[in-house]
Amino acid sequence: MKIFNQKKIKFRISYIFYVLTIFIVTSCFLQKTYTQEISGYPLKLKLKDKYNFTDTLKSGADNTVSENSNSQLPQTKYKINYIKFGAITGVTAGAFWWLHNYQKNAWWKDQRGSFHFANDWAYAMSADKFGHFFDGAFIQALYRGAFEWVGFNPTAAQWIAAAFSIAYMTDIEIEDGFATTWGFSPGDQICNVTGALYPVAQYYWKPLRSFNLKWSYYPSEEITSGNKNGAFLDDYNGQTMWLSVNIHDFLGKKAKNFWPDYLNIVVGRGVNNYTEFDKRYSDIYLGLDLNWEKIIPGNSTFMLWFKNVINHFRFFPLPALRFNKNGIDYIVNW
Repeated sequence: MKIFNQKKIKFRISYIFYVLTIFIVTSCFLQKTYTQEISGYPLKLKLKDKYNFTDTLKSGADNTVSENSNSQLPQTKYKINYIKFGAITGVTAGAFWWLHNYQKNAWWKDQRGSFHFANDWAYAMSADKFGHFFDGAFIQALYRGAFEWVGFNPTAAQWIAAAFSIAYMTDIEIEDGFATTWGFSPGDQICNVTGALYPVAQYYWKPLRSFNLKWSYYPSEEITSGNKNGAFLDDYNGQTMWLSVNIHDFLGKKAKNFWPDYLNIVVGRGVNNYTEFDKRYSDIYLGLDLNWEKIIPGNSTFMLWFKNVINHFRFFPLPALRFNKNGIDYIVNW
């Protein structure tokens, strides 16, 4: 059994290594060829660089155009800093190791078995599927900014970050596949991949940038009582998933003068007692939300990344309507 576990560990490490190697080599190629493309006349950029945070293109005296289509960092030249790349790799390895052990103790302890699949679309009233989509998108956002900081152009950074996100989330699914209680979930994996690719789709198609997922959390009684051993990641009774819509983008010129660009409309969903079939029910929310990218000052490389990351969470109390089986309530929540 010990040898079998070592083989599985080696398989997972090899899988991640080969996936990341392929994408890094491919992205280095994209980095080189795309940088050559942007060295000429701006029209060569076509669709890939029609938009940045301020809807403008920046060009220097040498006609070099900054490729900032939804880019987090305002760069004009792209050269990989291998010291920074090594730092990101080291931090990633340490973070992945810590998360793996956290999840091992929370989910997979004492339940190793043969690899199998599990069809669990209805698990946790599908709240976990929203969670997998959000996790895939959030990890992509973290690494997109990191790889731009390293020196990759925004196009390459988008795809490398998506590859990292998919590789990490796939490793979790493989672990679930060997857990007797769980199993490799095709539904989870679909949400992992689509979540990681959603920011890439936003990068290429501007209208999607007005719709962003957010996550909020308040520990449920299961967590506070210790029944879930601190596994907040699957404490679905305490989580709420949100779709925040930047209404300002859809208003006419006159209406824009009255509606602040930092004030969004948000729709949310949470679940209650999802493990008890006769008591479970959903909460649906409709309320206001804040766009922190419009509120927090600063345009440094770090601040642009920081504001984007913070904007994935809803943590400030705001008014909302709550709809559930008990009726409609006016509440203030986060």
